[in-house]
Amino acid sequence: MLSALKIEWMKVKNYRTFWILLGITLVSIPGFNYMSYNITNNSFPKGRNGQNPILGSPFSFPDVWNTVAWNASILFIIPALLIITLTTNEFTFKTHRQNVIDGWSRQRFISVKLVMVLLLSILCTLVVLLTVLGFGFIANKPGPGVSIIQGSRMVFFYFVEMLSYSMIALLMSILIRRSGLAIGVFFIYMLAEQIVVGIFGKSYHMKWVNYLPEEVTDMLLPQPYAKALFQRNAADWEHHIPVYLAISALYLIIYCVLTSRRFVKADL
Repeated sequence: MLSALKIEWMKVKNYRTFWILLGITLVSIPGFNYMSYNITNNSFPKGRNGQNPILGSPFSFPDVWNTVAWNASILFIIPALLIITLTTNEFTFKTHRQNVIDGWSRQRFISVKLVMVLLLSILCTLVVLLTVLGFGFIANKPGPGVSIIQGSRMVFFYFVEMLSYSMIALLMSILIRRSGLAIGVFFIYMLAEQIVVGIFGKSYHMKWVNYLPEEVTDMLLPQPYAKALFQRNAADWEHHIPVYLAISALYLIIYCVLTSRRFVKADL
């Protein structure tokens, strides 16, 4: 696998689009959170304790774990574009065919792609972790009795969500094989699911929409702002975390199986 990853590195190391999209992905996480920090810190009145009565202190420990992870989750489209671009390029320039001719099995090729998605998800999660620590100490140094690691599971939830969105992007790329069309279908799917959730979940209060592929991972990261208004839902959310994680894991297995079977059985 290490030798295969080295070959993948040779493919992208001089590819400008790769570096641009990767750079945007990594810079946008702290950048977007900094913008959010400025807005919440400077645009809303504060009480005697230095907190906004509705927003609280979303960038202070322990809430900063939820805030940064949730903000970063909004940016999943950028790494998804990177995955789609790199994967569809394999079909555009026939490098997938050349790899097989050079002795790779089809399963090895797709396994490398899965590992690349995993590595990108880990990299983004590390950036989220560093961003949490940076803003947590900048916003307000934790006082007595405040645990820095309280709420740190949100970073793991971000990783699960990042991996899920990335696997959907990889699946779209393998199924469609054309960059522009795969990006379009990816956007349409994301939008269509949100419309379904809005109609059946918000309007008709149907619970099954919470277990759709996109929504179930979104449910892992609750909205971090104005928590006081949504506190009554906290116990219900906590109770459903194991269910959300189990279903997310099931979807990830399905993505892996579908992606592998599609590439192994399709014509080169």
